[in-house]
Amino acid sequence: MSQYQVAPAPVGPRRAARANRAVRRPGTLTTLVWTSVISAVSAIVGAVLVFAGGNDMADENIRDVIDDHPDVVGLPSNTTAADIKSLSGPIWDELVSDRAGALAARAGFAIFTAVCLLVFTLCVRRKAATWARVFITISGVVALFPHVLILGDYEPESVMAFSFVALLTVLVAIVCAWLPATNRYARDQKTPPPPPAVPYGAPAHPGDRMPY
Repeated sequence: MSQYQVAPAPVGPRRAARANRAVRRPGTLTTLVWTSVISAVSAIVGAVLVFAGGNDMADENIRDVIDDHPDVVGLPSNTTAADIKSLSGPIWDELVSDRAGALAARAGFAIFTAVCLLVFTLCVRRKAATWARVFITISGVVALFPHVLILGDYEPESVMAFSFVALLTVLVAIVCAWLPATNRYARDQKTPPPPPAVPYGAPAHPGDRMPY
């Protein structure tokens, strides 16, 4: 007696298409990855400029601050950098050294947070794992501190420009990490894909004949 495959339960065409469709990466996850990378690269480039500039950049930065905003450092409004340097050479050198140290410390902190952001971005790009998104959020929040200090302390314009880009993009990345589309994609990645749904009336396996 011939053996026949029993037909599966009826499956509507829309349900079958939904079951057979692969989970697509949402645009929010793509935005998360790219903004994280842009933020990290911007922070690293700004830090490299600081380390490459050294004392020369610090010297020029102090001159600009005193010439444009002498009140910020507690000097009379008509004071210039030339006046201060001519009166106290050793003190000026100490100011430059201290400023260079402050710039380098912020740059080093920015590099550390940028590397952390890049590492966790590599972990989140495929399955949007929750733990990776948590660490991206933590790294992003911590990364805000050096950039806020840089933007609020009259640092060199080139460094401030890269810090502004890094700060803005990391904020976008933090938001994208927890948008509904990203959360939904992460949940879908945790569950195995359903078996292909067979529409009603079709044989379960190739070559099978439907019973009469």
